[in-house]
Amino acid sequence: MFHRTRKDAATSILRDGFKDRTDPTGTNHGFFGQIPEIKAVRFNDVPLDGDEGRLLLLEIPDKVVQQLDTTVRMGLWGRSSLPHFSRYRSNVPEVDEGPTIIDEFGKPYTEYLIPAEMANQYGPPIDITDSEEEYLPNRGFFNGGSV
Repeated sequence: MFHRTRKDAATSILRDGFKDRTDPTGTNHGFFGQIPEIKAVRFNDVPLDGDEGRLLLLEIPDKVVQQLDTTVRMGLWGRSSLPHFSRYRSNVPEVDEGPTIIDEFGKPYTEYLIPAEMANQYGPPIDITDSEEEYLPNRGFFNGGSV
């Protein structure tokens, strides 16, 4: 999982771990007031372009990521209705992927919301900013592909 952030925030994450944040747009990740406010860390399955900041890589098993993301998006994270969650199980139906978002080049990527408490169990992340090209998906025309 990839997480792009400001340089000072990356330094803090590498030192102290991730911290849960609310959606900076104020839309509760599109849920507005329909479910309790989501506080988590935003990750993507591919490194997104960014003009500034650092790119962090955190390895979390796919199945765990999907279960955590679903639980957070349904507003269930932290409720006692998840008795088996300490073993990475959820009473939420499994889904194959989180929401697919189309970036500015028309390429899909998936965004995940993971509680900091769980992300930190798989950390610390690795700062891959200086080698992020190695992690980019094939971008066709944008990757020197022919027309």
